[in-house]
Amino acid sequence: MNDPIATLKRDHREAAAMLKELAESKPGAARRKTTDRVSAALALHMQIEEKLVYPLVAERVGEDEEHEAETEHSLARDGLAKMNELVDEGGFGAAVAMVTAGIKHHVKEEETEIFPKLKEKLARDELAKLGDEVAAAKKAGGV
Repeated sequence: MNDPIATLKRDHREAAAMLKELAESKPGAARRKTTDRVSAALALHMQIEEKLVYPLVAERVGEDEEHEAETEHSLARDGLAKMNELVDEGGFGAAVAMVTAGIKHHVKEEETEIFPKLKEKLARDELAKLGDEVAAAKKAGGV
């Protein structure tokens, strides 16, 4: 079975590694490439969560949890935009630090509160279906 929670957690680890790489980077082509990679990876990850996972969170876990997660995604998008804007300028490190802090907070809530509750409320076949949908969306590059 494709475990959607494991897939999303793996995305979290990959994004954290790229953000760490950016925090230690110097201006130039490698920084721009990594910034593009992390932006694309997080955009896809957030789209998958918003279209496939969060509707189930709202229904099975709670609308407050879903709303907070959506708000945190909005803040992450703002931070990523600022990071992209400053990629070759002073202030880039601060933008990376802000995105990293926001993502770290968001990931902690998802992994310790939202995902365990969702997994508990979904039947095995529902979890498997969600896993297949998440895997297909990742492969296709979007929902």
